[in-house]
Amino acid sequence: MLPTPASQSIAFRSPTQEDCAHFVLLADMATRRLTSFLWGQMATPGQSAFEIGRNIIRNDESHFTHFKNWRVAENAGQLVGALNGYVLPKSSGAAAATLEVVKPLNELKTIAAGTWYISAAAIYPEHQGKGFGKSLLAEAKNLAKAAGNDRLTLMVGSFNPNAYSLYRKAGFAEWDRRAFSPFPGSDEPGEWILMVKDITEASQNEDF
Repeated sequence: MLPTPASQSIAFRSPTQEDCAHFVLLADMATRRLTSFLWGQMATPGQSAFEIGRNIIRNDESHFTHFKNWRVAENAGQLVGALNGYVLPKSSGAAAATLEVVKPLNELKTIAAGTWYISAAAIYPEHQGKGFGKSLLAEAKNLAKAAGNDRLTLMVGSFNPNAYSLYRKAGFAEWDRRAFSPFPGSDEPGEWILMVKDITEASQNEDF
């Protein structure tokens, strides 16, 4: 593989509170509007869903989307995308009440408990097509290994063929599927696909 030109190389840095507005947009891009829909359920009349999201990302340290759980991707000093991930906790066994749109995702997360889960990975449209998405996955692998984990997982919609193709080329394999529950403004009905990649040294599927 030819080396990436310096002008198109990507660098990673730790997040700051000043990045939170970016994380709001990138999280919503990565989840195909699901995140803003959920934020909107928490909003009071007249309140923006993105205001809710920014407040959670900026201030709620117990939430997985808190800004400290992100990794910022830059090109030539400009923020081009970001990655959010964490180790999926084991299920507590208590079935908490939740919206229908989230239930299939929670079922798949229960299956993947204990893995290093890529919750969101997105590159702004103007910076796509430069191999940066693959770099995000490589950074996720580095973070997972640093956490002592040997498996990466993520979820992608069957209605997002470009992302699905990227993950397959990067060595991810399908693990399980659940029916997608549509919501106002969402994609057409399809399936959520849980994908997994072995990142142990013995793995032969090392594409990034």
